[in-house]
Amino acid sequence: MRLFRMLGAMLSLATVGCVGQGLLYTRVVKPYSSDFRGTPAGGKTCRVNEHILREPFSRADVSVSFTSRVVKEAARAGGMTNLYYADLETLSILNGIYGRKTLILCGD
Repeated sequence: MRLFRMLGAMLSLATVGCVGQGLLYTRVVKPYSSDFRGTPAGGKTCRVNEHILREPFSRADVSVSFTSRVVKEAARAGGMTNLYYADLETLSILNGIYGRKTLILCGD
């Protein structure tokens, strides 16, 4: 019984993305830079999305990538003139068949 519980716990950790890359779903937000000395927080944010779709069955490594907007247009649309820092959010579903990277810009 104890072995089944341990295997169940390991399987659930592997599939939900708590440890490294999950098989079903992973969402991670990391700072794009690590030098924050003297960086103001800023009052505005905007997001730039890049979507990735991969074909998982053949070994041809076929993928499609498309971006919602470029960084300058996104900052302008968010009313920002000064960018202070950025975070990178990475989403992976079904072990990378679908992925999304979001650049989160912060500034005034």
